[in-house]
Amino acid sequence: MKARTAFVVAAALVAGYWSACGGPRGESLDGRIVVARRVLTIEEQPSVATAVAIEGGRIAAVGSLDEVRAAVGERAFTVDRRFADKVLVAGFVDPHVHPTLAATILPLEIVSAVEWETPRGRTRPVRDRDAFLARLRELDAATAPGEWLLTWGYHRPYHGELGRADLDAVSTTRPVFVWQRSVHEMYFNTRALEELGLTRADFDAHPQADWEAGRLWERAVFTLGRPMIAVLAAPLRYLRGLDAMSDVIRRGGLTTVAEQGFPQTGVFTELALLHWEMRSANAAYRFALVPNAMFLLREEGTPDAALRAAEGLLAWSTDRVRILRHAKYYADGAVYSLLMQMSDGYDDGHHGEWLMPPDRQRAVLGAFWDAGWDLHIHVNGDLGLDTVLDHVAERRDADPSGDTRVVLEHYGYAREDQHARVAALGVEVSNNAYYPFELAPVYARDGLGPERAADISPLGGLVRAGVPFSFHSDFPMAPAKPLALVEVAVTRVASDGRVWGEDQRIALDRALAAVTIEGARSLGLDDEIGSIRTGKRADFTVLDKDPYEVAADRLSEIEIWGTVVDGRAHPLD
Repeated sequence: MKARTAFVVAAALVAGYWSACGGPRGESLDGRIVVARRVLTIEEQPSVATAVAIEGGRIAAVGSLDEVRAAVGERAFTVDRRFADKVLVAGFVDPHVHPTLAATILPLEIVSAVEWETPRGRTRPVRDRDAFLARLRELDAATAPGEWLLTWGYHRPYHGELGRADLDAVSTTRPVFVWQRSVHEMYFNTRALEELGLTRADFDAHPQADWEAGRLWERAVFTLGRPMIAVLAAPLRYLRGLDAMSDVIRRGGLTTVAEQGFPQTGVFTELALLHWEMRSANAAYRFALVPNAMFLLREEGTPDAALRAAEGLLAWSTDRVRILRHAKYYADGAVYSLLMQMSDGYDDGHHGEWLMPPDRQRAVLGAFWDAGWDLHIHVNGDLGLDTVLDHVAERRDADPSGDTRVVLEHYGYAREDQHARVAALGVEVSNNAYYPFELAPVYARDGLGPERAADISPLGGLVRAGVPFSFHSDFPMAPAKPLALVEVAVTRVASDGRVWGEDQRIALDRALAAVTIEGARSLGLDDEIGSIRTGKRADFTVLDKDPYEVAADRLSEIEIWGTVVDGRAHPLD
């Protein structure tokens, strides 16, 4: 009854919100042959074309204008030259984003080491401890008395150590909250802890909580941090955040995105789903959800109960908001917290963390595998990867004829020998190609050392081993801009202007496939989207320039006109 009441309240809120705001609408291109300067099909034949016929939201033919006219025969198609000076590429796919998480972050004050472009404008990067604390004091002065000071973006290798005393020095009268860059850590001043009702006894009872520092990390964020998440996800703020995330998705040229691990926190689950469904009737992108097995296990108590709860989520599925028969669980800690499990440890002697103990990982894997679900496994360090691959090998040996798809999410650092094992097990990778840009320069001097830092996101090793891989942003862990991911993957140029891991560079063909067909493949949707082929959905990203005619270090600067989704055109402006 309580859940039903929450849903009704959520429905009323969203209905009122959308009656005021409306949703994006697109012009139908059905019955038209769309002509472009170039069409990048992401198919072997033809790899390049100049025209596409659209019928019923699907691709009716692709090739030259003459070839397409011949293919459609006597059917009445109008030639549409609006994209005659543009380049069409198969619609960009990001198979791992967190819109429901980003909705809590985008309304916050972003205080980070790199510049972020958000719907509110560009942020001002801060690179050291003094600048970080000075920025918090500026924000405190600009925030109304009694209101929370809410920030995201703190990263110790750039900003130095942070503790409760530092935040108390910013303010003792208002609650101050700092969400670490990875969102796997939270920091509070004393006033914030009082406001949330958190005590020393709460902290002392949890192994991943430090009362003196006012810090929670990894599993404690999802337990002790729940009252804070409720503050961050206040309904109207949350809706504004979802709207901002929608703008982010569109400006990245994305036509399909997937929430990897839903729900994240359990706050306003129905509200988020309903929002996306209502917006999607004429949306400039489609949305998929991968159930979060770790969250469901924590809520339900056993792997079998978590599986039943995930099965229940499938009833929400629609054509535009798809609930996939895929499940995600978590192995080791976050890259941005330097808490992934590393076989050689860290240079300063600290250790990584497990988000789920290995025995729980094995149990969840077994329950969902036996039920025929595909699996996505969050894993970042090479020790974490050894553990995950051992579990997968056990299941493959027990079920040699099975076709369960396993996708390793993130794959932050791995050894060369592990790539071959991934290939031998028939496992795929969804990688965050952005990691070297922001992390290699600082992790070379803090945590990993130059050699391991240069091999973050080891895409060259995956190519050499023959492992299929896609790219994801894990937004907000990287910009939701596929062309930015492509640029880093092709150049390996980091924020310091240096090339890190030259042998991990990959070719442009592979990088473009990673943000189109391979992203669709990781979601099991490659028969519908991801390339421009007759019969597939008419999904395109419309570019101002041809990626093959632009310098590799300028790929992220290519302007995006907009998208075509199911044959409907959605310009950005």
